[in-house]
Amino acid sequence: MTETTIELASLKKRLGAANIDVLIAFSILIAIAMITGFWDNVIPRLLRGILPTMNDMLIVFLSGQVVFLLLNGMLLANHGQTIGKRLMKIKIVDLQGDRVGISKLYFLRYLFFSLMSQVPQVGGLIGLVDVLFIFGKERRCLHDLLAGTRVVNVV
Repeated sequence: MTETTIELASLKKRLGAANIDVLIAFSILIAIAMITGFWDNVIPRLLRGILPTMNDMLIVFLSGQVVFLLLNGMLLANHGQTIGKRLMKIKIVDLQGDRVGISKLYFLRYLFFSLMSQVPQVGGLIGLVDVLFIFGKERRCLHDLLAGTRVVNVV
């Protein structure tokens, strides 16, 4: 891909894609939680003020990662897109505009920051800082900087 054909994705498109991805994944995760009985077990405890156990949190985290990969793994590997990015007509590329390998996309761009968000006290702050980086001139979140990626419009 030549530099002249690369147009950075707008903030609106990136936010739209992220919202679509979250809506789809959460819908599936809630359905799984209801079907498996996880929901019936955890929600009453939460309503009584009992925090989730480490086991509960691990189940939710791993389930989320599996659902994310099942939904988006092939699209990421073949096109640098999630479902939301595909619908918004944007994709992830490296700084030269070329396709990025699935392992780099998943481990550096997604898994690392998902793990960081689990750190008590600072996880939410890390997630906020990650997203706020998008307001820079290059429109690259912290996860883009770590992975050496950017999000561009599909030509």
